[in-house]
Amino acid sequence: MFGCLADKAGRLRVVLLGQTMLLASLLIAGVAADSRTGVTVSLNLLGLGWSASVVAGSAMVAESVHIQDRAAIQGVSDLSMNAAGALGGALAGPVLASMGYSGLSFVAMTSWVLWSSGLGCTPAPL
Repeated sequence: MFGCLADKAGRLRVVLLGQTMLLASLLIAGVAADSRTGVTVSLNLLGLGWSASVVAGSAMVAESVHIQDRAAIQGVSDLSMNAAGALGGALAGPVLASMGYSGLSFVAMTSWVLWSSGLGCTPAPL
């Protein structure tokens, strides 16, 4: 679904759509942590946002390098993403135990805002 959308609407637009869904997921989880419906909506947005960002982002990476370097670069990209996911998962446990689900959401949202405001990596214009 997101691959077709990235082909039609553009990779960067789909990455930004994914990031918007991830932010919405964090906001909903932060304010509706005690609601089964809120958590369900939040987790669905989390999955959709992740999928949109990864599919379109992977296409951007693949298109930005020479064909002979593509597999190695994509491998490094995947390794980096999975290592960040493992680190995030390891850090989430203690934060969840000490601050609860809402606290975890707000810590993640703060990280997202810092990253997206330019303190992290920003993509080159396409």
